Amino acid sequence: MPRRVVALAVAVLACLGGLAAFTAPAQARSTAVIEIVDSPLSLGEYCAAQVDIRSIVGFYNGSLGCYRSNGTGVAYVGSGSPSAACQYYMPGYTYISHAQGPSQSLICRYSA
Repeated sequence: MPRRVVALAVAVLACLGGLAAFTAPAQARSTAVIEIVDSPLSLGEYCAAQVDIRSIVGFYNGSLGCYRSNGTGVAYVGSGSPSAACQYYMPGYTYISHAQGPSQSLICRYSA
């Protein structure tokens, strides 16, 4: 429970600090692009829900790896899909793409 509270708090702070809206070049119909940064702790929530319940952190470095605590560090428990992670966090938005963020975070792009 405390892990989920911390993960939720980190996710809220990441959304507040990492939410950026851009407008596309002038076209007949302009679409907003939203970028959201999901931190390793936020990715841990996705990993716990979709990959392995023991997961506490997820790192994106070209692929999404999920890890659990083993007492002396972290141990790999499986991999997840970066696009599925993006869709997991923002199911009401249309997923466009993802990219590597700072500190092995995941940047998700959506159209709104």
